[in-house]
Amino acid sequence: MTLVLLLLLALPMVLVVGIVVVTAVVLSRSRRAAPVVAQGPDGWVALPSTWNVQVLDASMFGRMGGTLGSTFGTLTLADGRLAFTPDGAAVPGWDVACAEVWVRRQGVGPFAVAALRLHGPMGEVACNVSREHINRYTRNSMKDFREAGYAAQFVAAARAHGVRVG
Repeated sequence: MTLVLLLLLALPMVLVVGIVVVTAVVLSRSRRAAPVVAQGPDGWVALPSTWNVQVLDASMFGRMGGTLGSTFGTLTLADGRLAFTPDGAAVPGWDVACAEVWVRRQGVGPFAVAALRLHGPMGEVACNVSREHINRYTRNSMKDFREAGYAAQFVAAARAHGVRVG
């Protein structure tokens, strides 16, 4: 009887420790960002980078963070330009000079609908960026926390290319 009682008391603690360990492993898996600047022959230069992106739809679903109506693709920073290419497209949907764009971070992880807002000639773009594949049909809160880190990395890369941060 005491053995059963002891096991019943220990089970919740073992479960909590297991959850903490799994959470720590998942959060530590985010990829290290490639450098955004490098020493060139004439000083520091911004390096090109490509980011997976989810552009949220302007509908109510998009404003609530739903993927319904979102457009997925890549954002490319290169040579002082920012370009968005939707998945399956051969050419960018838009390509603008970084000097004409400003970016603002919003919230952290699963507590933010869109990690970033870009403003410029392409209009206002609410989006999430990642170095990993972005989930299209399901949510993953642990991955959302890692994507908050990717948003910070994207802002640093964009700033290196001349995007204003606000």
